[in-house]
Amino acid sequence: MSQVTRALDYLKQGLTLARSPGLRAYVVVPMIFNVLVFGGLYYLSGQWIAGWISTATAGWAFDGGLSFLNGAIDFLVSAAVVLVWILLLGLLASVFTLGVQLIAAPFMGFLAEKVDVRATGRPLPEESIPAMTLRVFKRELRKTWYWLWRAVLILFVVLVIYFIPVVNVFASAVWFLWSGWLLGMQYIDYAADNRQVPFTEMLERLKTKRWLVLTFGSVILGLTMLPLVNLVIMPVAVIAGTLVWVHELEEGP
Repeated sequence: MSQVTRALDYLKQGLTLARSPGLRAYVVVPMIFNVLVFGGLYYLSGQWIAGWISTATAGWAFDGGLSFLNGAIDFLVSAAVVLVWILLLGLLASVFTLGVQLIAAPFMGFLAEKVDVRATGRPLPEESIPAMTLRVFKRELRKTWYWLWRAVLILFVVLVIYFIPVVNVFASAVWFLWSGWLLGMQYIDYAADNRQVPFTEMLERLKTKRWLVLTFGSVILGLTMLPLVNLVIMPVAVIAGTLVWVHELEEGP
């Protein structure tokens, strides 16, 4: 079985395990949290912007011979409000996912631990909850620094490619694949961190299975681009990423 096929199989296994009794709570709780927080932010932001548009355009009406345009103006204002709601949904879907990954990291660490122990039968190193929470949070900051400055460089390359005729069709693909690699790393690293494998060593192991990690992360990236789906995909991705680590990478190259 190729690395690409195995990556898809792990995602399928992750979806199956997410519905199992022992792990269901770790999937449902963050899903409810995500939906409540996302829904609240979306509603409040949308109401504020829509209200601002309505207030700003309240006096836009013609009298006399141009009054026939008032219907068109009302339509454009209504269309602008609808467009704001749609764009806000896409924006919050992207930004909110990054924020939740940082906030929910300790909880996802617990989920990865449950999957790891179930798959291997081996307990994880003894560690207090405060120590584990601090370690996971520091790891998330380390990963954020890893991708942040590299993302700036990749973005520069993408912008250069974008202005080159013919070659510019590959600009979006470069950025998508880079983002897919990052997401693959993100969700596989929960299990590596639980086993207290150093971040640099984890990266070296990922490089031995590039196509597997890239396929895994790219599929997740595609799913996170779907509004609402991205609110429930995180636990499934953590489960699948843990399986990838346990079965493919834990022993190293």
